[in-house]
Amino acid sequence: MLFVGIRFKLSFITFLLVTVAITVSSFIVIGIMDTVLLGELVKRGLSMSRGSADAAGYSILAHDRLSLDNLVAKIRDNQTDIRSAAVVDHKGIILAHSDMQLVGENFLPVVGKEINKNADGSLVSMVARAGSVSYEFSTPIMFANNNIGSFHLAIDGEVLATAQQAARRKVAFMSAVIIMLSVAGVFFIARIFTTPIKRLTNSVSLLKTGSYQGNIEVTLRDELGGLTRNFNEMAQVILSQRDKLQEYAQGLQESYLSTVKILATSIDARDDYTLQHSTRVAALCLLIGEELGLSSDELRELEVAALVHDLGKIRIPDHVLKKAGALDKNEWQMLKQHPRDGAEILDHSRAFHKFIPAVLYHHEWHNGQGYPDGLKGDDIPLFASIIAIADAYDAMTTSRPYNEGRTADTAILEILRCRGSQFNPLLVDLFVGSLAKMNNNRFCTMLETTA
Repeated sequence: MLFVGIRFKLSFITFLLVTVAITVSSFIVIGIMDTVLLGELVKRGLSMSRGSADAAGYSILAHDRLSLDNLVAKIRDNQTDIRSAAVVDHKGIILAHSDMQLVGENFLPVVGKEINKNADGSLVSMVARAGSVSYEFSTPIMFANNNIGSFHLAIDGEVLATAQQAARRKVAFMSAVIIMLSVAGVFFIARIFTTPIKRLTNSVSLLKTGSYQGNIEVTLRDELGGLTRNFNEMAQVILSQRDKLQEYAQGLQESYLSTVKILATSIDARDDYTLQHSTRVAALCLLIGEELGLSSDELRELEVAALVHDLGKIRIPDHVLKKAGALDKNEWQMLKQHPRDGAEILDHSRAFHKFIPAVLYHHEWHNGQGYPDGLKGDDIPLFASIIAIADAYDAMTTSRPYNEGRTADTAILEILRCRGSQFNPLLVDLFVGSLAKMNNNRFCTMLETTA
């Protein structure tokens, strides 16, 4: 969450902007410093070259070679970065040179990159010799507006490069310090702005899951503070409405279940001897469901499905439903139609759609010999398989005028006999086990059969 949160994004974007701004500024500063340092070198070289040219002019006119030699020697000795100094006459012959061996030879200037050219004829060039760079200054020696020679000075370029590198290191160091301070400042500022947002996000998550309690502390007086106050007010309204909705939902659920029970009781009441049949079947189904470990919602759905499992019998005429003797073929076919009739009735209400599979298939057999579609094994819906066992048990233990109900032990033995053929083996085992443990159980009174 840290690396995708708004705090990280805000800090990262701001850091990038600050870094780019400082980097660009550093390059600009370095460029300016390089220009300034070069300018200072040019000023120094021109000053030395012009001063030396003036001094050399008098010595040339006086043919004082010793003064010329002394001039170039002092320049070289007093300035360690001076590579060479030379005095050349108007014919290009070297009159004095820091390298005495070159005196009397023709002066051969090396063409380099022109850096500066002044009105007095002074020329500054950057010259590369044997892999090293020097800055060379050439100043004409004038007397009475006549050119009587020139003075040449070469300064080692390494001095300028060293100064520039030192300046760049300082700029880089200061830039790094500023960036680190900026990172700390950006993170601190981002924390100030994102902490309220994080609180709002966490509170929204809690509100969504129903775990939200209390209000968020308002620490700012800006738009975020206003947003936090508005959220607190909204949350209180939502919590209030949620409580009311829960009350309404509870009331609707109770009304819904009561309606289903009334409907089931009305169906059972058509036959005095099956009164409360659906209620007892629902209780037995809950025993199996609890053994299976079904959730509370699943148990509630199973109970409702069991209560309406015989809904289709409402379409069976009384003379068939209450017939004391055996049913003929047509009557039997009419009775076998009740699962489809029940499913068709439930289909008219969207709220009852989820109970249709249990109602439609509660007379299917595990071996595929049941009705209405001959489903087999795991193809039979779980709730339908559970209702089938409970329905059969209650039917066997209920007494009628023409048929006395069986004892619980006899009914259980019959269900065990049909284990794997009519009924799901696992569900049979759970059902029988639950009945064995139900002494003093709250379902005892519901399972008492009517005489």
